[in-house]
Amino acid sequence: MRVAAFVGSPRPDGVTDAIVRQVLGGAEDKGADSAVFHIGLLHIMGCHACMKCRETGVCILDDDMKPLFDELRKADCIILGTPIYFYYMTAQMKAFTDRLFCLIGKGFKGRLGRKKTILVVTQGADDPELFSSQIESMKKAWSMAGLDIIETVLACALESAEEVMEDEELMKKALLAGQRLTATD
Repeated sequence: MRVAAFVGSPRPDGVTDAIVRQVLGGAEDKGADSAVFHIGLLHIMGCHACMKCRETGVCILDDDMKPLFDELRKADCIILGTPIYFYYMTAQMKAFTDRLFCLIGKGFKGRLGRKKTILVVTQGADDPELFSSQIESMKKAWSMAGLDIIETVLACALESAEEVMEDEELMKKALLAGQRLTATD
């Protein structure tokens, strides 16, 4: 089984990355082959709305998103990670998400199939409900592309990867989420 993780934080060794790696560790414990992609380190253009992908299913833009489409297709399961920046996913994750449009055909028919997905969301605020409507909006967008969020791991008010690693309850939740991700139904 292959699990691909896409981290939308501009900080590759930050809070979001630490939790995504823990989820990935749970999947690997169950024998999954894995790969991690740091979207913030890649050159991903925004969708140009040319609509050519509606016919072909292939985005015409030539950037670092091309290999990510291959990874999305190859993966059995997905992990998405994003901090909340100014009430929504990061700009890096938004560009990635917008580019998933080519995975939706005419009549909004999906081209990817359905992929079990774990969502990791981090936020500086300590109120876990503060961004709940934004998180639901993200889930709906990803679902259109075939990424079915089966669980969300939310971390609030953690400022460093070290703090994440010290949060035993969060680390256990993330590990178990990864194990559930790869469980066969």
